Amino acid sequence: MENVTTRMSDEELDLVDRLAEQHDGSRSDAIRAAIRAGAREELVRVALQKYQHGEVGMRGAADIAGLTVAEMMDEANERGVLRNYDEADLESDVENLL
Repeated sequence: MENVTTRMSDEELDLVDRLAEQHDGSRSDAIRAAIRAGAREELVRVALQKYQHGEVGMRGAADIAGLTVAEMMDEANERGVLRNYDEADLESDVENLL
């Protein structure tokens, strides 16, 4: 592992300490867990935003998020992104896979 330093406000440190306490772990453990969860969530959010703007297809969104296409579609469905998904969208996504 590589050491990384950052400055944190008292409010941020309080959040980290509370998280560490809930997991019976250290600040470092809490920070790593929060970054993993937050980074994954942000990657999914960015990927779906790019998908909605037509910048990438479902495969591209999945690649950005580090998920399979099926997992990305599940995320999109859960977030209501695919409610307007039609046959033309499907054809476009299939073409992008090839």
